[in-house]
Amino acid sequence: MLTPTHADLVAIAPEIILTITAGLLLIVEAFLPGLRRHFSGLAMVGVLAAIWARLHFELPGAVWAGMMQIDELAAFVDIYILVAVIFTIAMAGPFLRRTETEVGEFYALILLATVGAMVMASSVNLLPIFLGLELLSIPLYVLNAFLRRSQVSVEAGLKYFVVGAVASAFLVYGIALLYGATASTDLAVIGSQVASSGQLNPLVAIGLAMIVGGLAFKLALVPCHAWAPDVYQGGPTPVTAFLAVVPKGAALIVLLRLADGMDLLHISPQWVAAAAGIAVASQTLGNIVAIVQSDVKRMLAYSGIAHMGYAMVAVIVAGADGGAAVLVYLVAYTLMNMGAFASIAMLSEREDRPHFINDLRGQGYKRPIVALALTTCLFSLAGVPPFIGFTAKFVVFRAAVNEGFVWLAVIGVVNSLVSAFYYLRVVYAMYMQPLPRREPKFQFSFQIATAAAVAALGVLILGIYPTPILEAAQTAILVLVR
Repeated sequence: MLTPTHADLVAIAPEIILTITAGLLLIVEAFLPGLRRHFSGLAMVGVLAAIWARLHFELPGAVWAGMMQIDELAAFVDIYILVAVIFTIAMAGPFLRRTETEVGEFYALILLATVGAMVMASSVNLLPIFLGLELLSIPLYVLNAFLRRSQVSVEAGLKYFVVGAVASAFLVYGIALLYGATASTDLAVIGSQVASSGQLNPLVAIGLAMIVGGLAFKLALVPCHAWAPDVYQGGPTPVTAFLAVVPKGAALIVLLRLADGMDLLHISPQWVAAAAGIAVASQTLGNIVAIVQSDVKRMLAYSGIAHMGYAMVAVIVAGADGGAAVLVYLVAYTLMNMGAFASIAMLSEREDRPHFINDLRGQGYKRPIVALALTTCLFSLAGVPPFIGFTAKFVVFRAAVNEGFVWLAVIGVVNSLVSAFYYLRVVYAMYMQPLPRREPKFQFSFQIATAAAVAALGVLILGIYPTPILEAAQTAILVLVR
């Protein structure tokens, strides 16, 4: 039986803090429901305490019998995840009060899902990776269906549950096959065996394909993408923002650990071809289908499919350049999406009806701050300088070119040009079209508007001066690369 040491417990202090906060929220909800208006503040304190713990305590490296690796990479990913949760909670309070669904369970589920993502991203063993995935997924099944009176929300929860079950089945079967082939669930052992053999034997190849397939569902990569538009559209907007960022970041880190540990770039041309095909298909399908969307949340769902296609290019390259590019892309993707979804939460009347782009007509002058924040994030998503989205795509394409994948970089640039059309269409509606005949009644929330403005400001500042993020990403990835 594994007895945790002091170092083990200190290493997961942020996860412990979040778990205790989640339990406290459930207790307060049960016995002091009159304090519901303060739940978002309590959850925020828990997240800030978790950030402090990760920055304050030392990074011991291998802990929990070597199943988790708490190092600079884990710290980078944990901070990225926790910042995304801060934006989610900032959106959630006013949103839940407006929909009369503010209860402690919502914040508790968000925090527990966050713990799952952090465990998943910090694990170097397939067993805690699977446990982290389940702890991340199960709360999200409930959160997507949180608006129980809304048919589209319940439908979104059911669809995500079905997809999540399939993803879990793929992943656990892949783990079983890899264990059968290597007699280990440790990523370092598996990677060294595969790298030393110089090729993927059939059992390892099938197991790897199953694991990649399970993670592809979480990333909404083609051909595992069909759930994303319906779930994005039907889920509560703060949950959609969380879903768009946090699970994808954790899944990308797991993929990066697998690709780098097995040295797939150099020993498996089949992996490179398959992953490149997935990346190109995701970019192309996501951008083309997004053009015809009339619902802004569905548009961002297809945009997310395309952006995960860009990130896959960096995963293929792996190594120092590719790994750093993945981390930079995660930071950019977080700020851009959180700002966009916070703006959409402000520019929507009801959650049980579509968020039509036409409803945004004239809002550039009616609600200038939120419209400007949304415009900034959309420009960044399109990869327009001087925003952080341009920097993120640049480092990804540079890493591809450095490894000889010029054609992947060219396809990525072309797809970025295509994406500009549907992003600019939203900006055109806000600034170049008059208010609709029946003007929507959007409710103002200072808290959500602040979240949108902070995200947009981060997109601009880090785009102009990306050096801190680039240096932090390059330092963090050094602990992973071979």
